[in-house]
Amino acid sequence: MSTPPFFWPLTGISFPGAGGNAQSIMDSWFSTSITYAGDAQVESRIVSDVASYGKQLGILSEALLELAGPGAHGPAVERLACFVKRIDEVKARHAKRLDERTAESFEKLAEESPRDAERLLADLARKLEAIKAREKPCAKEIEA
Repeated sequence: MSTPPFFWPLTGISFPGAGGNAQSIMDSWFSTSITYAGDAQVESRIVSDVASYGKQLGILSEALLELAGPGAHGPAVERLACFVKRIDEVKARHAKRLDERTAESFEKLAEESPRDAERLLADLARKLEAIKAREKPCAKEIEA
């Protein structure tokens, strides 16, 4: 049976309630699909406990640029330096926006409910201290 031309744009659409109640629950909606060369569990632990892929690539990029030296002008070195600069700019813009949004949200909370703002500050201070206490032994080298 063919679909009448009037309905052809809607042939692939499923409307709510039309297909049952099955739902797929994903562990992480925004994760990147990675094909692991080794043990996926070990790789996952490294990324969660030591350094993300971005952090690892950042450290390697900085090391390569350092080894190349300030006078190196090969095309690959220049491309890498350009990528690192662009990545740093994006990170700086994001951090600034996050700081600004957080400050604005806190100011609104403080105006609406000073008691809740004080409670939040105390809670955040405790969380910050806990994070500092959990730092890994070589965290300073990784951050640098």
